[in-house]
Amino acid sequence: MDFHDMSGVLVRLADDLSDQFHKLPGSAILLRYIKSSYQNDPVRSAVELFLFLFAVRYLFAPTYSTQKRRNVALTEEEIDDLVDEWTPEPLVAEQTAFEEAENEKRPVIAGPTGPKSKLANGRIVTNLASYNFYNFIANETIKEKAIQVLRTYGVGPCSPPGFYGTQDVHMKTEADIASHLGVRACIIYSQAFSTISSVIPAFSKRGDIIVADKAVNFAIRKGIQISRSTVRWYEHNDMQDLERVLRKVTEEQAKKPLTRKFIVTEGLFETIGDA
Repeated sequence: MDFHDMSGVLVRLADDLSDQFHKLPGSAILLRYIKSSYQNDPVRSAVELFLFLFAVRYLFAPTYSTQKRRNVALTEEEIDDLVDEWTPEPLVAEQTAFEEAENEKRPVIAGPTGPKSKLANGRIVTNLASYNFYNFIANETIKEKAIQVLRTYGVGPCSPPGFYGTQDVHMKTEADIASHLGVRACIIYSQAFSTISSVIPAFSKRGDIIVADKAVNFAIRKGIQISRSTVRWYEHNDMQDLERVLRKVTEEQAKKPLTRKFIVTEGLFETIGDA
């Protein structure tokens, strides 16, 4: 068989395969899609062809076990000897003399925390590490109300609000707050950290710009991170630097689509203590 005969056979074989392919349901749609995609974006067609060939190769690849055991078989006597020789290491290292001395000098609070706390040695000191800024713990009215709520509802729903953690007392509290503020509705959180880190991404999204004070606390930083917004920082409580950053942001966005911008700061800075 010479070259011309072989080429004729290949042409007839290709024609037969083409005829059989056109008889398949949906073949015309597939051919039309390939032609249009190649004309519009040949790179995408090449990528799709590569993925298709990879999927075919993956499906028809031979299977093999990934659990090849290479453990050394031990006798019962050898296992017993290893167990007897093994000495567990302590989870925590023993304290040094310096650490013991430091722990002895460490103040221990006796009783509830607040702006003024009583230490175990009887001294009354100012507590700057407490979140009980307004000393609500010492308010007798709040104490009695808290005891009544505990007796009625227990220590809590032990579940997020979206699951089965919403109770009638939560709904009533939200309604009372909304009525007091003059708004349609509101939402309450059980923790300040989750409040801050949830509210920021609820307003600011990817593509928005957040201009934030460099001294904001960790919860705010997590909220900014979760929002995936573009962040610009300005020096702490420096209004001139804030104005400079805002001007720069305005210049950068002059020829771009309208972008929402938010300024994020604190009323009372947790990490520094100023306002």
